[in-house]
Amino acid sequence: MPPTLHPDTLQDRFRAAVLGMAVGDALGFPLRGLPPGAAAQAAERVEDFSPRPRGRYQKGQFSAHTQLMLATAESAVASGRVDGRSVASHVAWAPWMSAGAPLGVADPSVLSRALVPGLLSGDDPARLGQEAGVLAVVTHKEPRAAAACAAAARAVALALTGRRWAPEAWCEQVAAAASVHDAGLAEEVRHLPRVLGWDGAKALELMRRVAPASALRGAEGLPAHVTPVLLVAFYGALKAPHDFGSAMRLVLRCGGEVDAASALCGALVAASLGTASVPVKLRRGVAFAGHLEDVADRLFAVAQRGRRAPAVAAQAAVALRR
Repeated sequence: MPPTLHPDTLQDRFRAAVLGMAVGDALGFPLRGLPPGAAAQAAERVEDFSPRPRGRYQKGQFSAHTQLMLATAESAVASGRVDGRSVASHVAWAPWMSAGAPLGVADPSVLSRALVPGLLSGDDPARLGQEAGVLAVVTHKEPRAAAACAAAARAVALALTGRRWAPEAWCEQVAAAASVHDAGLAEEVRHLPRVLGWDGAKALELMRRVAPASALRGAEGLPAHVTPVLLVAFYGALKAPHDFGSAMRLVLRCGGEVDAASALCGALVAASLGTASVPVKLRRGVAFAGHLEDVADRLFAVAQRGRRAPAVAAQAAVALRR
């Protein structure tokens, strides 16, 4: 993180990232599976949550994406780092190195977990890439899933700085993180700036189709594949970096696997702007809002300990040389 970023500001951005993910997820949860036309109509109403999402849940309820992020966060708080065995035990008991779905399976469920290494890695892309691989392999053996997790984590780390990046430079940073695991996904991210000037409907349809034919077959809206979901989340964050509501409207109109995309997009936009960027009604009305802030604060404490450790070690080394 930049040395000029005050700890209070950084802590607020940790809270914003966690709340932004949960709010984006909760906005997308009722729209998951809808065709784009129906989703586009509902996407205009992002000032408040659906009163009874999917007919039986409480207002402000988020999906399993945020629940998996929270389980990953609790694991990191307990371990003081990202640890595969600990993550597996918090999600569900599993032999973490062999439990993942077989090669070829790359659904978007891996993306929400990327928030945790993104918040904790600081400006250490090598550590981030390794931790993203550890998180992905718990549920996916497919390298593209690890690449998407690394790309999302790097995007979160960049958002925390609050710096305004040119899209090409931003995408290059994110693509470099993805390339550790999958060069193909990295190239898709590098091409993203080309569609930012296109008509929105045309751009979203193009990104929707960046998926295997098997994933597109029978799918309405975003297919259940990590690549188009990741690209659409990034697209929303790059097209509307200063307006949480506008970014949500862009992403939610896609339908299909939209909750995963809106969750990641919400985390990115909110993390770069702070908690005040998320409308009050949404950040207070999302389910378990107090718990979400508490988790963010505990992650911030872990991150602060991690950032102090190198400085303490350096001071000790100097003292020994004396």
